[in-house]
Amino acid sequence: MRARHGTLTLGRLCALAWRNLWRSRRRTAITSSTIAIGFGLAVVSIGLGDGGHNQMIRNAIRMGEGHLTIQPKGYLAAPSNQLFLEDGEALLTHPPLIHLDARIAPRIFLQALAATAYDSLGVGLQGIEVTRDPYAESLRPRIEAGRWLQEGDARGVVIGRGMADKLKAKVGSKLVLMAGGESGGVESRLGRVRGIFSSGIAQIDGFLIVASLEFARHLLPGYQPARDGAALTRLAIFLHDPDRGAAVKAELSAHPLPSGAVLVDWQEMMPELVNFIILDDFGNYIWLLIMLVVVVFGILNTILMSVLERTREFGLVRALGMRPGQLLALVVVETALMATLSLAAGWVLGGLAHGYFAVYGLDLTWLSPETLITAGVMIDPVLFSELSWTRVVTLTSLVFVTTMMSGLYPAVKAARVSPMAALRT
Repeated sequence: MRARHGTLTLGRLCALAWRNLWRSRRRTAITSSTIAIGFGLAVVSIGLGDGGHNQMIRNAIRMGEGHLTIQPKGYLAAPSNQLFLEDGEALLTHPPLIHLDARIAPRIFLQALAATAYDSLGVGLQGIEVTRDPYAESLRPRIEAGRWLQEGDARGVVIGRGMADKLKAKVGSKLVLMAGGESGGVESRLGRVRGIFSSGIAQIDGFLIVASLEFARHLLPGYQPARDGAALTRLAIFLHDPDRGAAVKAELSAHPLPSGAVLVDWQEMMPELVNFIILDDFGNYIWLLIMLVVVVFGILNTILMSVLERTREFGLVRALGMRPGQLLALVVVETALMATLSLAAGWVLGGLAHGYFAVYGLDLTWLSPETLITAGVMIDPVLFSELSWTRVVTLTSLVFVTTMMSGLYPAVKAARVSPMAALRT
């Protein structure tokens, strides 16, 4: 811009605005510092919140039923041993699944009663491919007695430490499992404890029994080898690219599944976790709202006081020919400079803290020596901060726009200064 007919160049406007900001160094420093600290804390809070949510989702998917699940229609609303896919293994050759970039785990889950000579207990029996299923990868390293299951082991089961203590079972103990259906019939099978695991989660250690698919298949209601030899209760689909969950679901939904089977995603499988994340996010938004209120009052106080202190000066420059629009632009630029300064300092503080927690994490073991469980999902003892670019842009834009809006009233007030009235003050 070139100075012509009483106009101000952009560079000179910025220079004047910067000088005006630092006429009251203490006020400007206090306001900028307050906004920067509040913004930095918001960055850390949202980063840790997002990191915690993402960790919970990853844990829930890894220890649950995958990013997507194919299961019997109606099972989600009313789980029952009676509901299973009679030819479930045929789904592995379903055209859309053959070339899917994912791991597909066939599973059988049954509600059962486990009994030893000493006691009995209601349990969940998970039948899996004992060497390839993600469950094997998660629980095999946690075997504390005995060994993990082997291929072809028709009787072997592994149980949690909590269950072993309640049933007084040890490696090699006999374990009778009984599972019934709505028709009233009961199927039973004798198993041998091959190993005892300790996941650190009481709900899993005291409830879950893992066995082979073949073992679990014999407990299906009315099991007949010729008819139910390929039966499953679900296929758990673990995507290699989790971000494509919605797209993959749309692609699979375009190809009708066999009658009686439905496709659901992890959000539908775990509504409690989704609701928890929504509520927790709401808490972070409340914190952000409080920070924005601090921004509004801080900027309004600083800029408005600066304008009121310069009323006579504004009147003089108006009398010398400065137009109202130029005064408005000057105060707007002052607000923009303060917003930029505060955000830059806030990102330095919040960014450094975020970087530290992203690498080293926040150790939560001091809260409880046991594994923390929320919404039925394990929370890692070390919480890592995660911030997406969407969050970065949204946070920065929101605070900057709020700051600029806060400076509009002082800017309009400066533009309306009457030269004669101002010079008489």
